[in-house]
Amino acid sequence: MSKPTQQTATGLVDAATGRPVRRHTSTGAYYVKASGSAHFWGRVLDALVFLAAYAVLAVIAAVARNAMMNSGSVLAYNDGFWLALYAILWFVGLYAYGMIWGTAGSVGDAAAGMRSVRITDGTTAGPWLGGWRAICWSFFPFFVVMVIAAAFSGGSGDTWDPKFMAIDRRSGLAQGRQPVPDPKAAAAGQARP
Repeated sequence: MSKPTQQTATGLVDAATGRPVRRHTSTGAYYVKASGSAHFWGRVLDALVFLAAYAVLAVIAAVARNAMMNSGSVLAYNDGFWLALYAILWFVGLYAYGMIWGTAGSVGDAAAGMRSVRITDGTTAGPWLGGWRAICWSFFPFFVVMVIAAAFSGGSGDTWDPKFMAIDRRSGLAQGRQPVPDPKAAAAGQARP
């Protein structure tokens, strides 16, 4: 019996991109993985969008602290409070971005023409799991190394979690074109006696 996280090969390729067509393990629906470079640049864009949003929140907090100093508030001089506030803003912001990514898709997903879905049935992570996955990314700098390696190897694993995959929303299959038989698989089949 196969594991639900395995990708099922079909012997078909996408008519537009030539990449292998896979099948969701429980639904049987076809999909095409996003390319490694699209996945890499999509996640880079996600990181930049989040950092820009966090910078805006940090500037607002700094302006509020400066205004409190000018008014003589004792809380303005409590460095521990402000460091904790910046950390809370970081994780709450990540969680909120992950909730959006888990339901509607992220900015990087839209720009790269991909979508992160479960391999088993093609559904998204949802808001709660999407938020937690985003927070986990902040704890794993190894993720950056893995995504870079995926870009150079041509893979497109969406995360260290093998339950999810970034699918190509610009593939011929996603546009309604039927997949074609894989010429390599056909040649291998003809070579057998």
